[in-house]
Order: sequence, then structure tokens, then C-alpha cells
Amino acid sequence: MFEHFNNSVWHAFWVLVPVAVIVFLVAFFSLKKGCWYFFDPKHNRDESLKKDEGTFEAHSARYQDLAKLVITLSGAAIAFIIGVLASEKTSVTAFIKKVEATAPIAVGFFGSSIAFLVVFMVLQTVWYEQYCHSPDHSSYKRWKYAFNMCLGWTGAISFILGFAWLARNLFKS
Repeated sequence: MFEHFNNSVWHAFWVLVPVAVIVFLVAFFSLKKGCWYFFDPKHNRDESLKKDEGTFEAHSARYQDLAKLVITLSGAAIAFIIGVLASEKTSVTAFIKKVEATAPIAVGFFGSSIAFLVVFMVLQTVWYEQYCHSPDHSSYKRWKYAFNMCLGWTGAISFILGFAWLARNLFKS
């Protein structure tokens, strides 16, 4: 049933769109309605929270470092797949045939992972800058939080799906 589903990079799109929608909806509806979110704990008006917790920059660096790692590994996976397909061999082994069969969708997953995570990093940076320069720090709305969560998690899920799809197709008998 799924043998022809590997034939296009765009098939990854059909898997990832529902995943992204579900992640966005879960993130969006798990948040309080009608409010904004503070990047920095020191701006929170809740008295039970410590005001000297600092800024979001340390957290942002961790998130962006993880995104950079996944982007690097996704790029390396794409390079590996292309290298296997581009190598000139006189005899084509069963392994190469399996890579050829699953390469389009796997490249789609890894490429999508790169795209989602680059947009995640850019929007996180842009929205944090807007937040820092907003007089009352109310620019980070519910939909922005959910959308950024959607981008980050869908990028990570796409990366995992790329390797899972590749492994499933390479190691099945």
C-alpha cells in the first residue's frame, strides 16, 4: 500500500501538514485565552514567581542550538542519500535499490525539518526583539506562541520521521 508513497518529496508534505496542524491546535488550546505571554520571567506580574530569574536569552540559545544540531544532521542525511544515489557503481546492490526507493520522501522529511527549524529560529528571534521593544511586553500573543511551538516540534518530528522512514524501508525484508 505504501510502496508508491515513497516516490515523491511532496509525500512528506502530506504526512507533515496534519502533524503541524495537530501540534498547533494542541499548543494553541492548551494556553489561556485572550492573553499574551512573557518571554522574560522578570516581566511577569505574578507575585508568586521570582522576579530575578533573568531573561529568555539563555533559553533561546538552548532552543536554537538544538535546532542548529538537527539542521546540521538533516543536511548531512540529505548529503548521504544524494551521495549514495550519485555514486557510480557498475553493480547496483539491494541496499542502493532500497535507498533509491525511499530517497524522495526521506529527503522531503529532512528538507522539511531544515525549513521548519530555520523559520522557527528566525521567528523566535524576531518576536523576541519585538517583545523586548514593546512598552508593556504584550506583543507575544497566544497564536505566536502556538505557531512557534508548532514550527519547532514539527521540525523535530520531521527529522525523526526522516530517519524512521529511512530505517523502516532499508531494513525491512
